[in-house]
Amino acid sequence: MFGWLIAKNVNAVPQTEGTIHKYQNYYLFTNFLNKFPEDRIEYTGDEMDCLFDGYIFDKNDVIAKSGQASWKEACIHNFRNQIIPEEYRGAFCGYVMKHAAGEIIAYTDHTGNKPAFYYCDKDRVLISSNLNYISRVMKQEKIPVEIDEIAARYLLTFGSMIDDRTIIRNVKRILPGHMIVIKDGVVENRQYYSMDNTNRQKLSEDEAIEQIDRAFRNAVRREFEKDVEYGYRHLVDLSGGLDSRMVCWVAHDMGYTNQVNFTYCKSGYLDHTIAERIALHLKHSYLFMPLDDVKWLFDLDEIVEKNMGAALYNGITGGNRFLSLLNMSHFGIEHTGIGGDSIPSSFYAEESVAYGKPEFGRHMYSRTLQFDYDNTILDDYKNQEIFAVFTRSILGTASSYIIRQNYVETRSPFLDVDFLNTCLSLPFEYRKKYNIYLKWINTKYPEATEFGWEKWGGVKPKPSHIWLRRLVTLKRLAKMKMDHILGKEDSDNMNPIEYWYAKDISLQKYYNGYFKKAMAESQITEQLKKDMEYLFQNGNATEKGMVLTVLAAEKQYCEVSRL
Repeated sequence: MFGWLIAKNVNAVPQTEGTIHKYQNYYLFTNFLNKFPEDRIEYTGDEMDCLFDGYIFDKNDVIAKSGQASWKEACIHNFRNQIIPEEYRGAFCGYVMKHAAGEIIAYTDHTGNKPAFYYCDKDRVLISSNLNYISRVMKQEKIPVEIDEIAARYLLTFGSMIDDRTIIRNVKRILPGHMIVIKDGVVENRQYYSMDNTNRQKLSEDEAIEQIDRAFRNAVRREFEKDVEYGYRHLVDLSGGLDSRMVCWVAHDMGYTNQVNFTYCKSGYLDHTIAERIALHLKHSYLFMPLDDVKWLFDLDEIVEKNMGAALYNGITGGNRFLSLLNMSHFGIEHTGIGGDSIPSSFYAEESVAYGKPEFGRHMYSRTLQFDYDNTILDDYKNQEIFAVFTRSILGTASSYIIRQNYVETRSPFLDVDFLNTCLSLPFEYRKKYNIYLKWINTKYPEATEFGWEKWGGVKPKPSHIWLRRLVTLKRLAKMKMDHILGKEDSDNMNPIEYWYAKDISLQKYYNGYFKKAMAESQITEQLKKDMEYLFQNGNATEKGMVLTVLAAEKQYCEVSRL
């Protein structure tokens, strides 16, 4: 487990490998992933102590603006003057302890690439990039560690968190684009960055394409140059979709050809066959791991510990197993395409929905259980699209970064804050239904469209092929309907969990055995246990996995005996 922990007025330390730095009434525990050590800043002085963990793209700009001679001096100067973190670009988190003011400031980056969590009870404070560290110290200090049942309900419906809750009651996450200030036992939450899709530009499609291309290439340059700076090869996700393809393709076009592309999915599926063709065409190294043996679905406890209970355990599919097999000394950042479905495009086809009042009923993994949530959560979002991007893409899909950061740093050009701002400023009619996204690819990188698109059933993402896409879609829908009539599970997707679960008796036994034993030992309230029982017994394999995620999180973090 990697990360850092600052603990004030407690004596216990996490029982794991790491280094302890003791100061007056607090200590700092560290065990860094250490991919970019020259970017990390640790400073201890009479006036303050501070930490910047992660990596930064715009060192030279920060140095020049600060008037200092080096990145370390510039960073410390900015800490003193509270010019963090809105000025920076990168993936980072950390803290500043100002001794005279008696306050602690903790922060994370604009899109929460590097998470941070905190517990505050009067004079006892725990802040960490690793929730496991906080729970271990709480247990050793005899502080009650209990499941947050509202967070559990999030997992049973949305499949991830939708606010600052964690699976542990009274432990919060510092939300992306936020910092906290703790003074005299009081936590003040400050938002320094928020997404905005309401300030739309008036421009032509050609101008929009130029803006997208310029911002995307700048985001790609930032990421890949960080690898180059430290002498790493480029580890780049690749599938049959457009998002990771465009990261891979544009990076190659810009000269970053020393790539290792990789895919994990059902053997023979389009994500595998299309990705392999692209990698071979570009002459990149290519790795593929089939998931048909479903062994990764047995990694419940391991994944819940690594993702800190932030999301449905099988959401990363085979990513954890795949990364564990690689020699990570070769790589600095895993470059993903997360956010490509919601940033240059949109989750919605209707403007009235995208810009309408936020609501909870969309983008749920499961609607089987009906819970009432606090509507004040929605007040923080300008409209439905911003709520969806923040909760589904950043807190949901990108929660897999928490697992990946056990092996490598992470990044997506689509979640680069400047690219994100550029796209959200475009007219909605340009972004809906992949409109400007496809025109950008066909205009700037037409060769990338010569390979099929998984979303279109393998049809090339070209305007001239829309008629063929409709035909293939009709055939796929007809097959799905026939399979449903015949009682067959759909196997035509990259990770057909329902199909695999129905075919694998050992997996069924594992799920049922885990559920029975964990439920017998669970300390969750009776009403929520009844809800979980109903969902597990009546739900599909994905919904069963949601229940097991909650039970595994309780076993991981609370005083429940090990299975």
